[in-house]
Amino acid sequence: MPEQARSAARVWQLRPWNTNPLMRASDRWEALTWVLATIAVLVAVPLAGAAGTAHYSAAAARISAENATKVSVVATITQYPQQVPAPLNRNTATLDVHTAPVRWTWQDRSGEATVTVPGDAIPGHEVRLWLGPDGNPAPGPTPSSAAATSGIGAGLTVLAAIWACALAFVCGIAWLLSTRRAATWEREWREIDHRIGGEDRR
Repeated sequence: MPEQARSAARVWQLRPWNTNPLMRASDRWEALTWVLATIAVLVAVPLAGAAGTAHYSAAAARISAENATKVSVVATITQYPQQVPAPLNRNTATLDVHTAPVRWTWQDRSGEATVTVPGDAIPGHEVRLWLGPDGNPAPGPTPSSAAATSGIGAGLTVLAAIWACALAFVCGIAWLLSTRRAATWEREWREIDHRIGGEDRR
C-alpha cells in the first residue's frame, strides 16, 4: 500500500465516530477538535474574501469621495526657498527640505501658504498644488490601488485571526486532554503499584 494511502487510512481510523472499542473518549474528543478546526480553517477562506471585498468597496467609495473634493491649482512662488529640517514622519532621502510662500487664485479667490518646493526654485516659478474642500493645500489624490491594498489587508487579517483562534483551540484542547491522560495514567499506576505491593506483603 502506498505511503499516502496508509496515512489516509490512519487519519480515517482517528475519526470521532469510529466504533473501535479501544479508542478512548479523550481520543474521540481530540479527533472532533481537529475536525472542527479544519472546518473553521476552510470556512475562514470565503469569510476573509467577503470581508476583504466589503472593505475594498468601502475604501474605494471613501477614496473616490475624498478625491472628488480636491482640486488642482497652479501657485506662484513669491519668495526664495528656505531650508528647514524634514519632518520626522517624512519618507525622504534627504535630511532637509525647502519651503517657500506661494500664492494662487481659484474661483476668484486668492490664497497663500508655505509649501515644499524644489531647492533651486526662485520667485516667479510656478508649482502645482492640490486644495482640499476648505481651500487650503492638501495631499494629492489617493491612488485607487490603496483601496485594493486595504481590502487585501482586511481579508488577510480576518483569515489570520480565524486560523490563530483555530490553532489556539486545538492546542488548548490537546493540552487539557494530555493533562487528563497523564493524571489518569498516574492514578492507574498507583493502583497497580498498590496491588503489587499488597501481594508482595502476603
